[in-house]
This record gives sequence, C-alpha cells and structure tokens, in this order.
Amino acid sequence: MKILFLAHRTPYPPDKGDKVRSFHLLSYLAKRHDVSLVYYVDDRRDFAHAPYLRSLCTGQAIAVGLNRSLAKCRALFSLLTGRSFTEGYYSSGSFRRAVERALRDGPFDAVFAFSSAMAPYARPVGANIKIIDFVDVDSDKWGQLAKISTSPVSFLYGLEQKRLCRLEVEISGWAQWSLFVSAAEADLFRKQGGKGAIEFLPNGTNLELWRLPRDSVPAQSADCTGPDQAGPAKMIFVGTMDYYPNVDAVQYFVKDIFPLIREKFPHAVFQIVGRSPTKAVRRLRDIDGVQVVGEVDDIRAYLVQADLSVAPMRVARGVQNKVLEAMAMGVPVVASPSATQGIEVFEGDEVLIGSSPEEFAFKAITLLADAELRRAITKRAWKKMKQLYNWDTIGLKLETFLIPPVGETLSSDGNKISTGRL
Repeated sequence: MKILFLAHRTPYPPDKGDKVRSFHLLSYLAKRHDVSLVYYVDDRRDFAHAPYLRSLCTGQAIAVGLNRSLAKCRALFSLLTGRSFTEGYYSSGSFRRAVERALRDGPFDAVFAFSSAMAPYARPVGANIKIIDFVDVDSDKWGQLAKISTSPVSFLYGLEQKRLCRLEVEISGWAQWSLFVSAAEADLFRKQGGKGAIEFLPNGTNLELWRLPRDSVPAQSADCTGPDQAGPAKMIFVGTMDYYPNVDAVQYFVKDIFPLIREKFPHAVFQIVGRSPTKAVRRLRDIDGVQVVGEVDDIRAYLVQADLSVAPMRVARGVQNKVLEAMAMGVPVVASPSATQGIEVFEGDEVLIGSSPEEFAFKAITLLADAELRRAITKRAWKKMKQLYNWDTIGLKLETFLIPPVGETLSSDGNKISTGRL
C-alpha cells in the first residue's frame, strides 16, 4: 500500500510524547508499506535526523524548516481573521510545496496526518483513505488552560478552544477515520460534535528494560534514628519542561505536595528530568531536595534509579507517556486523576491516585514506606503494559484503519460523497 505520512514535528528521536507516538506509528507502517514522509522541523538540531528518516521510508522523506517567529505572526493573523491560532501557525507555502513534491510519486492509497494541524494538507490529496490522528482533543486542553489563567490570556485561550473545536469537527466530516489516543478522548470528541468514524489507538511503550523496586524502605523516615544504606527516597518527574502543563505540574508538586512528603521522609529528593526547563522551573532548584536535571541522553537511566515516578498533572489531555514509561520499567507511579484518565489502570491496582495535595502526598508516602506494595503495584502495572500498550499490538490495530469505514462511498479524489456507516 502506498501511504503519505504528514507530521507537524520531526518524528524522531522518540524522546517526548508526540514524537514517541509518531515515530512508532511511522516505523510500523514503513516496515509493511511504501511510505513517503513530509514533516516540519521546529528544532534545527532535528535536521541531523533527516538521513535516518530517509532510510526508514521507501518513498521520499522531506523535511521543512519551521520558522517559529514567522509561524507566530501567521498565527496571530489567523486569529484576527476568525480562524484558530493553530491553523495559522502551521500554514505555510513551503510545506504545501513539499507535499506537492511528494505527490509526484503518487498516486497514494492513503494519507496519514499526524495531528489536526496537518489535516488541511491531507484534504486535497487524492487518496481513498484519509486518517487524521488527532491524538488528543486539543481544543479541550485550551479550555483547561483558560480556566486556570487570568485575563486577557484566559480570553485568548477560550477563543482558541472554540475555534479549534470548530476546526476539529469540520475535519471529522471529511476524514475516513478520526483517531484519538484513548476511548475517553474519542468519547469526548463525540460529545463535542465529532462526526463520522471516530476510534481510539492507544500509545505504547517499550518493555525490554524492567527492574523491580528496591526491597528495602528507600529512605529515612522522620522517626528513623540510624543511617539508611539505601539512601534518600528519590522521586522523579519526566517531561519536556517548557510545556506549560508540565511546568504547572512540577510547581504544584514542589509547593503543595513535596513539603508534606518531607515531613515523613526529610531527606527525600525530587528530580525534574527533561529538556528545556524554563526559568521558573530552574528556580525550583533553590528549594532543598529539588534537583533540576534538565535534558539527558537517556531518561531511562534516571527512571530506573527512582523509587517513585510522580505525575501531578492539573492540565492534561489524552495519555501521559510519562506514566506508561514508568509502569513499563517497573517504577511505581503516583498520579493525579487527569494524568491517568486515558490509561486503562485502576487505583490501588497498577497506580495510586491522589486528587488533593494531602491525598497525593499520603499515597506517595504509603508507597515509599511499603516495599511489598511497591512490588505488587509494579508487577501488575507491567503486566497491563504488556497486555494493552505494546507497539506490535497497536500496529495491528492501525492496519484495520487502512480500510474505509463500512458503508462509505468515495469520490475519485478520495473525498466522501456519502457518510453513511453501518
């Protein structure tokens, strides 16, 4: 099958949420089909990965540089003209010409657009199957940001929510498949007016590296009088640290949760690991016990040394890869409800969930102090990852979307002429 894959960001290396998903889906398709790739490069360092991506694809792999300053100008103009910020940001003649260049190797049987931002480039492609991987309901995320922001920023976020929601619904009217990362996201999109064939395709994780948590209590508790050979309790947060939901999460944890944990484990350490920490995040290192590690070559090397992975997200959509990765590596997780809403896990079985600072801290203390509980939680979590969240299983499900939905009739250019579904 001949497939055109469009991505709003370089799908390699798989070191952050959307790149993990896009890379593994692209890799699966490229092993089994004739794939051409057109993608934006928003970090000039990622041009170094162009040769690898070319080797991955049977067809062309075309990188298009994204000028962020120019993109922001386009985005602002888009807002002024009644469209969404997102539409303007990713709309460029250079990307359109790159798509036209790739199409010279056509005709294509299918086009796979990774994110709603790529949908406008997919629509005119003369393919029988058009798949839009929305991943999350992005419009809802802007709504969450509007609720916790102050004016006038909250107004702009609210405006983006309404306009992006309108765009998402419009896209679902012509796409053969609208994919989301979880059943919860798919259901939310249906409630917001999404049309046509709406399905979910989960994220996966690699299961080749696994360690059980330490058998001993990992740290001195407040009433401990002698030295503990295991050293201080080590908690970790993993994520891109110029992404607002992650910045908000670590600030919330350090301010409201970490002090409560330190009452019981006074020598506890909290590591923040991830690229591009903002100034606000870097300032957190001034607080005793907080370590801002920043970007590292291999996040797994830090994860395997942690006693606990925390995901205190207050703004979140879809599936949090940080939770999946920790579970897959045998690191117990304490998370907020928002961080687990797209993952098929249950409180007390595979993760512990805390809604308030007090409850979150209590769950973390409980896990840190109970080696048997840590062992049971991590074993059940790894089993769930193996069962539902491995990329081979997900790839097989992806193959089923390379068939038009039942009852659909397509025109010669690949657009719907009947949206009836059985």
